[in-house]
Amino acid sequence: MAKRVFTEEERAEYREKMLDAGFDLLKQYGMTHMSVAKITEAAGIGVSTFYNFFASKEEYVYEVLQYRRRKIPELIRIALNGKEKAGPAETRTYLKMMIDERYSVFPSLTPEDEKRLLEMLPEQVRPDLQKETETSIQFFRHMEGIRPDVNIPLVANLIKVYVLAAEGKEMLHQAVFDVTMERMRDLILYEIFGRTE
Repeated sequence: MAKRVFTEEERAEYREKMLDAGFDLLKQYGMTHMSVAKITEAAGIGVSTFYNFFASKEEYVYEVLQYRRRKIPELIRIALNGKEKAGPAETRTYLKMMIDERYSVFPSLTPEDEKRLLEMLPEQVRPDLQKETETSIQFFRHMEGIRPDVNIPLVANLIKVYVLAAEGKEMLHQAVFDVTMERMRDLILYEIFGRTE
């Protein structure tokens, strides 16, 4: 059977529906238990239609991550809470949002999911210093009082470790998990601002 031909408008609409559905599906099932059938059911399309848009579930999850990443400016605006630029307090709020399952997909991924994505999509998922530097610079445009000697790759790595700690929460000591995450936020803020407030 031939693949259905979609108009550009239909493609955009179906793709948006699937990517929108991905956030809730990842939160509910995680990558391992989220099936193509669940994705297409949530988006209101047939299973075969999925493959008109994505080659695999892993590619789909990667695209959901990118889709959510494009919403970063919206999350920054929420963290700013009406202010023009973020200082340490607003940045702390944003860092908390990064690992809050209401806003972020990261708490729904596991270290095994990350490994699977890296195996299946090495070119897209492999750490890319240039891309991460550009993302950090975009992030820093919304801040004031940044250290003149800020080490962008270090900040990017610290944020990754922070997110990975949230993803692997069950492997850490729960009695001090919240304190651990707060200390990590302090360290990130220090590297960006030179103070933590």
